[in-house]
Amino acid sequence: MSAIIEILKNAFRKSMFLIPKEVSVQGAIESPIPGRIDGTVRGDVRTEGLLTIGHTASIRGNVYATDLIHFGKVYGDIYITNKAVISNKAYIKGDVTALILELEEEAVIEGAIRKHVNDLEHAIPVDPEPEPEKPAIEEEEKPTSWF
Repeated sequence: MSAIIEILKNAFRKSMFLIPKEVSVQGAIESPIPGRIDGTVRGDVRTEGLLTIGHTASIRGNVYATDLIHFGKVYGDIYITNKAVISNKAYIKGDVTALILELEEEAVIEGAIRKHVNDLEHAIPVDPEPEPEKPAIEEEEKPTSWF
């Protein structure tokens, strides 16, 4: 019982939301503050900052956050703009997109893993230098096939 009280104290002290394991949410969650989910959510979860998905959590929807610590189950895609830590007890049925991914050995991901690249069009120069022209190969210098 004292562990639950400590979690609640920490959640309120740090301006975090908490969904305990006894709570089931039907619908999307959108939060401008970080949080922890230990219960069941049927809908997308969007939060700024750190999202912790506890051991008893089950989410059926996509997850969007800045940072993620994941122990539970997610049935949907995960989009993290910074760092995602997936524990050895975690299960994900969907794709994971993150800038930094820390994956423990026994974690299960049934989907693709992608590295998130911020503003890809800014990384590619708008007007690249033209490649120098290669000299034309004359008829006698052309490679021949061995077959």
